Amino acid sequence: MTATLGPVTGPDVPLEPEHVVAVDVGGSGARLVAAPVHGPGGPGSTDGTPITLTGRPVRITAAGSDAADVVAELVDALAGRQPGLRVAAAAVSVTGLPSLVPDPGALHDVLQAAGASATAVAADALAAHLGALGGRPGAVAAVGTGAIVLATDLRRRWHRADGWGHLLGDLGSGSWIGAHGLRAAVATHDGRPGPASPTLLAAALERFGPVEGWPAALYGRPDRAHLLASFTPAVADAAGAGDLVANGILHDAGTHLAESVAAALRPGIPPLAAVTGGVLQIGAPVTTPLRARLSALRPDVRLVPADGSPLDGALRLARSLVDPRDGGLVEPHDTWLTVRATTHPTPAAAGKEIRA
Repeated sequence: MTATLGPVTGPDVPLEPEHVVAVDVGGSGARLVAAPVHGPGGPGSTDGTPITLTGRPVRITAAGSDAADVVAELVDALAGRQPGLRVAAAAVSVTGLPSLVPDPGALHDVLQAAGASATAVAADALAAHLGALGGRPGAVAAVGTGAIVLATDLRRRWHRADGWGHLLGDLGSGSWIGAHGLRAAVATHDGRPGPASPTLLAAALERFGPVEGWPAALYGRPDRAHLLASFTPAVADAAGAGDLVANGILHDAGTHLAESVAAALRPGIPPLAAVTGGVLQIGAPVTTPLRARLSALRPDVRLVPADGSPLDGALRLARSLVDPRDGGLVEPHDTWLTVRATTHPTPAAAGKEIRA
């Protein structure tokens, strides 16, 4: 059951400053940050130090995503750590929102049960966009366990490329790299023609045990994408040691990401792009082919460093719910963002979700 955050009252108990809460729920884990409404050192702040928590990865079953349970667990942990915390607004960035979250309203319910009077539920691609480009229109590739590109003017034009999950897409993602590393290991084990990678086979045997057990270990797991992505560091290590097969996998990953960015940048979207996510930590083996392929496909596109993470984007979104200056940050959208307000609502938002 979700704990309710709220002020601890009494004559000798001062009210906590109002906070905004942001949660990023993904295939590799979840993170929560609670920060004073006015930012570190701002009006109403005590020491201005944000509270941060981590949680488990989301699980995907036949019933869909259990993201609401992940958020409830983090909210309960926050209530236990900081009793009396007052939450003015909260926003969740969640993977699989367009296709795997059965009821986005359940996420709103969890946040509002914890005391938030204004809530937002955003696809992780939108949160990544808001974090990476800081509220500017353009395209952002979010590349972690999965991979999706969202190109938008944050108003009326919304274009997506990939993000179809590890069985149908997510090209260039952690799960894609890990799966291709394991396929190369299996091919080496079988002795099939073509380049072999004893390095990847040895790493996979150490990580997963005998090859004959891999199907049973992988196929029935609800966190299969996360498990595949866990092999990505081994692919990166093999590439760093000069393994040609591993380097080829990372080259192809960067190329796929560039092609998804180019596909998403349709007319009406400024030619501005950023790439964010854990896969980028691999560095040049991925980013060099990414830049080269994007430059060849779309020489007009300016590729810029990401300003922040999806969690930063979710925090920016949460602040926009309570700061009139940021009220026009992004328009709600059936697929990418719903907003709900129960206290101090705008006329359009009163007591209901906004679906524009």
